[in-house]
Amino acid sequence: MPKVAIHTLGCKVNQYETQRMAEALRASGYDVVDFADSADVYIINSCSVTHTADSKSRQAVRTVARRHPGACVVLTGCYAETSPNEASEIEGVSLVLGNRHKDAIVEYIGRLLPSKVSKTDMAASVSRTASARTRALVKIQDGCDQFCSYCIVPFARPMMWCKPANEVVDEVTQLADRGFKEIVLTGIRLGRYEYGGTNLVGLLQSLVKVSGIERIRLSSIEMTDVPAGLLEIMASEKKICRHLHVPLQSGNDGVLKRMNRPYTAEEFERFVEEARLRVSDIAITTDIMVGFPGETIEEFEETYCLAERLEFSRAHIFRFSPRQGTAASMMPDDVSPVEKKRRSELLIGLAKAHSEKFAKRFIGKTLAVLVEGNKESKLRSGFTDNYIKVVFKNGPKCEAGEIVLVRIADVKENQVFGEIITSNA
Repeated sequence: MPKVAIHTLGCKVNQYETQRMAEALRASGYDVVDFADSADVYIINSCSVTHTADSKSRQAVRTVARRHPGACVVLTGCYAETSPNEASEIEGVSLVLGNRHKDAIVEYIGRLLPSKVSKTDMAASVSRTASARTRALVKIQDGCDQFCSYCIVPFARPMMWCKPANEVVDEVTQLADRGFKEIVLTGIRLGRYEYGGTNLVGLLQSLVKVSGIERIRLSSIEMTDVPAGLLEIMASEKKICRHLHVPLQSGNDGVLKRMNRPYTAEEFERFVEEARLRVSDIAITTDIMVGFPGETIEEFEETYCLAERLEFSRAHIFRFSPRQGTAASMMPDDVSPVEKKRRSELLIGLAKAHSEKFAKRFIGKTLAVLVEGNKESKLRSGFTDNYIKVVFKNGPKCEAGEIVLVRIADVKENQVFGEIITSNA
């Protein structure tokens, strides 16, 4: 039975597509193994959102080629999509596939490995398709046409696409039958979901009726894409996780305009305030960029002050780096690396303080936690619906993927500790 290993870089959409490729390969008789193991084919599902992501993608190919010189190496994903010629020149790469070719991965692997997979292999492989993962990703949308001036994604995923609502419901139903209790809806522009008159809110109304699914989580969503009624259904339906990841990027209107972001800092602040007013104990997480071309100290300070007021429960802080082909790559990169580092460290420190403050609100309260981690470990961990990671002592009924009730006992150095109450949430 041919062995295939997959390594994923980047966003939840990439993670979902890896999940689907693995399922298709198993169903066709391939043995999908851990990326650290010996395999006949190694697939790198690449990211290209930053230069660092490009570099990691190239390094992954070189590492595999060096460690497993006889294996085939397939490079797919956004780096393969945006820079196919550069990708094909990496030493050790056997095949470069853009994002649109991922659905045909079985056919392409078959061409690389001329030996046929037997029916016996296929039956054995299908019998092992059950996953031990605690949550399942479900891609419902792809593509972006916003063209933020710093972003390569519209070039990597230009085709706007939405999955038919009935297919989403069928997929989630199958995941529930396999034992998954939490699903994460993913998309590049998740809030733009619309198919046959059904928007994201309508889709959620259907998904909450799926028996066996206890949590529905949304991945990143743009503030301007949030459909009418989303906050209301989040507040009224217990199955929908009280968590929104809404990218801010900057708290200064001038920087936002240069970024081609279609909102003002005031509009963003009003949205966060409204979300917190309507959805009790909601977690608002975000992305913030520092050092965008032309960002003055005063403009950065506006971003810092806005972040200070909004007190995000988590924030991903990253430094601007130009992406070839984007509008921002032609702007003078006039903020020094030292200053970018200083600004990012200030925001990282602020974000940690706010994350701990948010968690401390729940000390003494009992929250439902989705169990993760090794069952042999003395400690287990998991996330609440509002995205607090809790560590607690293992128990006899702490199976990965189960939802248990945990009383929050303490928060130390940004780590949340709890005591398990029962496994019947």
